[in-house]
Amino acid sequence: MSSRILVLGASAAGLRAAARAKRRDPRLEITVLDRREVISLGACGLPFYVGGDIENLQSLRSTPWGALRDPEFFQSAKALDVRVRWEATAIDREARRVHCRHLDSGEEDVLEWDQLVIATGARPRRLTGLPADHPRLSTFTTAEEARRWREALQRGQLESLAIVGAGLIGVELAEAFSALWGCEVTLIEALDRVLGRQLDPEMAALVEAHLQEQEVRVLTSRRCLSFEEREEGLEIGIDGGTDGDSVAAQHAICAIGFEPEVDLARQAGLAIGEAGGIVVDETLRTSDPAIFAAGDCVEVRHAVAGRGVHLPLGSLANRQGRVVGDNLSGLESCFGAVVGSSAVKVFELNVATAGLSEEACRRLGIACDCVHGTFSDRAHYHPEDENLHLKLVFAADASDAGGGRLLGLQAIGRGDAVKRVDVFGNLLRRGGCVEDLLDLEFCYAPPYAPPLDPLYALGCAALNQVRDGVRSVAPSAELVGRELLDVRTEAEVEAAPLEGDARAIPLEQLRARLEEVPRDRETLVCCAKGPRSAEASRILMQDGRQGVRYLGGGVSMRVSRRVQPGEDEE
Repeated sequence: MSSRILVLGASAAGLRAAARAKRRDPRLEITVLDRREVISLGACGLPFYVGGDIENLQSLRSTPWGALRDPEFFQSAKALDVRVRWEATAIDREARRVHCRHLDSGEEDVLEWDQLVIATGARPRRLTGLPADHPRLSTFTTAEEARRWREALQRGQLESLAIVGAGLIGVELAEAFSALWGCEVTLIEALDRVLGRQLDPEMAALVEAHLQEQEVRVLTSRRCLSFEEREEGLEIGIDGGTDGDSVAAQHAICAIGFEPEVDLARQAGLAIGEAGGIVVDETLRTSDPAIFAAGDCVEVRHAVAGRGVHLPLGSLANRQGRVVGDNLSGLESCFGAVVGSSAVKVFELNVATAGLSEEACRRLGIACDCVHGTFSDRAHYHPEDENLHLKLVFAADASDAGGGRLLGLQAIGRGDAVKRVDVFGNLLRRGGCVEDLLDLEFCYAPPYAPPLDPLYALGCAALNQVRDGVRSVAPSAELVGRELLDVRTEAEVEAAPLEGDARAIPLEQLRARLEEVPRDRETLVCCAKGPRSAEASRILMQDGRQGVRYLGGGVSMRVSRRVQPGEDEE
């Protein structure tokens, strides 16, 4: 058994691997190097510290029982030699040595290893062609940065902020800076929507509308061209749009994502994948079997896309660390394919996704079909009932007896979106099909769920579409100029009228008033959430009508453009 193990990186994956290996085999000599002073930091909690949800920054690097995870803790509790402010400068694979340097003293050292773990993480992406060291432009990755932002907000020194990038971190920061502190936030996004790597356009529109309701200015399809310092702050030059070519703010944060930290691995000649991460097998060994890699620096295989992807998620890094620790200590262990399950809180909305979006499927050449639905997240009569907006993406294969292989789910709402995506994601990892959604067993009690879970109801809608031809259109579909049948109650219609000229016949009256619906035109049926209009569609089809469709997700899922903060309403 190899006895000398060297780990490069003291975050989730590296420390988990080291601790697991030492726990299983106390004879192992394990050294961990990290160039930072602060190690084992729960960086995912930094936005919540800035936003005031977390009071003590040290809690992000403490155990559940309050012990600070510093080098002394790992020495005394885990028997690990953790050295901070040491940077690995080169890996000599042939001699099995790592050259390293102390960042403060300049002292150099050479450490020998029998097995090496690369857990160097990821670094924030920078805006191409723009200054990396501008005093008013920064990233958001360290505890020190978070502390400075929190102090500036508490002192009232920050009144306006531009966030470049409306991905997971960007939308979290929008809430962190504005919800409690009242800072004016502008989100600038190069894609045509917020959360563009997780959500399709009609789903992202729900999130964007909510951000605007919370007084966050959202500018999509805009690229930053320049940063000019002014006496009062920054002037950010942007392209595209009709509402001006610049944004004014005191400071700007670049939150355009992360790229794997693979410089050492590349210099050592290890294989790097198309997504930019270190290539590893199921045991998390690199192209050199004596070297493991884990965490945000590696690529993982996507179970649905069938290719390597870079997913810098703390959940994956911790799981990978345990797998590496097992293998270091002689227990063969594997890390399987992933489906990219992720979640983000956007003010009062919960947003969760797993698998591929419809757009991603089209881009990969995967034929797909979709259904949308709006559902109650618990019994509809319960006082805490909230809406959930769901989109299911599944394979368009008429020969599939199971209704099509599952490809992806997007869930948005004030209700429990994460629970549904967690359940769906694990079914997705196992190659589930639409019909499997009807076989899932859920806990039921009115405070927690409806009798038929939203995933069950969504699966029924998909099977109705595939097998019975009860087809929907996206909630973003154009309504003006179509033959519309509104089957909501009179009170519902009055409270939220449709765009376009709609014929209003409540579902309960439809069978008796069928002749009021024209037979020579294609009809789009609408209701509040979708189930009533789907049932009305079936009634019309059974009466011999052709070209009947219903509005997926219902009127509740439609988004009309809202006036942006700072704009005048026409």
